Amino acid sequence: MGRRKCTAHKAAKTSARKLARNSHNDPPLSLSQLPLPKWFNTKEILKSYLDIFSKLPILKPRYLSEGLLLEDKYEVFWNLVEQQGLRPLLFMKERYYPRMMRVVATSLSLADKLNDVGDGEFYLRFWIGGVTYTIKLEELASLWGLPNNGVRFKGGHLCPKSYNHWSGKYSRDVLNVTYIGGGKYSVGEMSTDHHLLHYMLSYLWLPRKGNHGVLTEEDVFIMRAMVEETELNWPYLLAYRLMHYASSSLEPSLGHDMLWTKIFEHFKFDLSDEEVIYVTEENAITSRSLNKMGKYTVVDRKGKKNKAVVENAPSQSGTSLDSQVTPELMEVFAEKITLLASIGIRRWKG
Repeated sequence: MGRRKCTAHKAAKTSARKLARNSHNDPPLSLSQLPLPKWFNTKEILKSYLDIFSKLPILKPRYLSEGLLLEDKYEVFWNLVEQQGLRPLLFMKERYYPRMMRVVATSLSLADKLNDVGDGEFYLRFWIGGVTYTIKLEELASLWGLPNNGVRFKGGHLCPKSYNHWSGKYSRDVLNVTYIGGGKYSVGEMSTDHHLLHYMLSYLWLPRKGNHGVLTEEDVFIMRAMVEETELNWPYLLAYRLMHYASSSLEPSLGHDMLWTKIFEHFKFDLSDEEVIYVTEENAITSRSLNKMGKYTVVDRKGKKNKAVVENAPSQSGTSLDSQVTPELMEVFAEKITLLASIGIRRWKG
């Protein structure tokens, strides 16, 4: 089964009990519900699925609403998106199969023997019903509509040594971020376009749990590459991320739901009897979603500005009261206070 796969199983076991307590996904499954020949070729793999992978939560897929971010208004953002070839990942809206994702993750492994010029083997591999399925990097790139070139970054701290200068401590001034400790950075001082990049990165391109309002070391590395217009090999990064989701020792989960669907369709799996979830408007990134970032004006589908938040406006706590309170309003306040005070005195005496 391979050393990498065994490592993934051991790492995921550390959170299996916690997931079992908190899981609100599929109910517990039994052998009678899972025909052995259909999915698993050994009882050991089946047991691993039942004990660990059947309980992995699925991260909510997201996509960007069409026409939300006008290209002439957010020109820097769109230029960086196009330079990386990431537009297909912004608007991908597919159905996905959560149970099938967990089944495949049970036996998923990755081989990476590419050299500096791209020669050598690279593939994802998994087993379904005793059949081995293998898909190469160039096939993944084609399925996902992404270019298969650029710097091969694995994610986490596994960056090429020649790009160590893109680490957080060297990138604070480039991205205008502040180090807050624990390998994380505040995004409060970033420009609008760079903040939008980080939003798409943390919610859509490389989605994660937890606090989306801070930059991680991985975020800094990726954003530094994007800002300096150095192309990253996104199929390579995403292939490693599929492995990372399932094998994380901290919070194992499964993400990139719609990318999994592309793989299933590539192998022509019969999914007619599988649990399917359709991506709807509830999964869309809308003007309301973006306004939660705190200082942006976006445009909704009707072309009207969202008046809830004004671009680069100060926070509520920093707004000057002098600019909002007029003499007329002060007179009204005074009358109300006098009236309330008189009512309170009469009730106290009575």
